[in-house]
Amino acid sequence: MLIAFSVAPSGTPSAGAERTDASVHDAVAAAVRVVRESGLPHRTTSMFTNIDHLRHGSASDRVAA
Repeated sequence: MLIAFSVAPSGTPSAGAERTDASVHDAVAAAVRVVRESGLPHRTTSMFTNIDHLRHGSASDRVAA
């Protein structure tokens, strides 16, 4: 199984938000940190973070959680 995800800006900035340039730096960094800490095999490219080689069982359960 292969899972690929990306983070894209949407909506309007929340009240008190410092950034108004639709930057997703913080969201991308947080998402990649979660994937790295999971220990799952992955690859981050300019477009997606891919989580590879999932099989039924504990690894796929961790992704679903």
